[in-house]
Amino acid sequence: MKKIPAKLICFFIKNKNKRNFIYNLLINKTKLANYMPPPHTKNIGYTIQGKNNKIILIENGIERLLSIEEKIKGLEISIKGNNNLIRLKLPINAENSKIEIGNDNVSIEIGNTSRFFNVFIRCCFGCNQTLKIGQNTTISGANIILDAESKCIIGEDCKISNSIRIWASDGHAILDAHTLECINETTEPIVIGNHVWIGEAVRITKNARVGNNCILGGGSVICKNYAEDNVIIAGNPGKIIKRGITWDRRNPYDLKRIKK
Repeated sequence: MKKIPAKLICFFIKNKNKRNFIYNLLINKTKLANYMPPPHTKNIGYTIQGKNNKIILIENGIERLLSIEEKIKGLEISIKGNNNLIRLKLPINAENSKIEIGNDNVSIEIGNTSRFFNVFIRCCFGCNQTLKIGQNTTISGANIILDAESKCIIGEDCKISNSIRIWASDGHAILDAHTLECINETTEPIVIGNHVWIGEAVRITKNARVGNNCILGGGSVICKNYAEDNVIIAGNPGKIIKRGITWDRRNPYDLKRIKK
């Protein structure tokens, strides 16, 4: 082994970033002789820990597993648990969105969409949670929280505004003061029908159900089974305030021009 010139050693020792590295090599010639640079680390797209977790992409009717280095732009995914399944139908135009799974046996299915912005999906503190979002449903900003063994089903062609909160479980237990029995368990999935317009800052709580072609007024709290199609629901708690309606993504001005 060739001797390292003293001037070269002094040069590197004066450099704080190299000092410890050079020192460790000099005190053990074996380390220096056997030193190899660290191997290149692959850029893994997502954080996935556990067994039998799958992310499946569906494109042009063909299903395939997400590759180890692949990542969907604008969508973060974190999985810590076992037997979890995420199915994504492409294309998904995502921005600043995240799916977080912290337990086992979760099933998430998201249809193709032109707008999946500022969405946070959390499935933790339980197991067996299910979330389905139909195709062509657009979201501008929503937190979808599934604790316990809760479920949420959102239909196709829905228009979901921003600052939306969906809680499929209360998250914390309410007990009978005498028996200490839990009295607020989730009994039904949240179900939002097809072609539902959810206004800004709507809150949707456990066991809620909304029919097809409905409008949820801004700031409303949707907290029960409304069971009717073609209605406007508004208020806190939400009440049906108008029946016999439907809606269109185009604004009134555009529709007026088309009729002319």
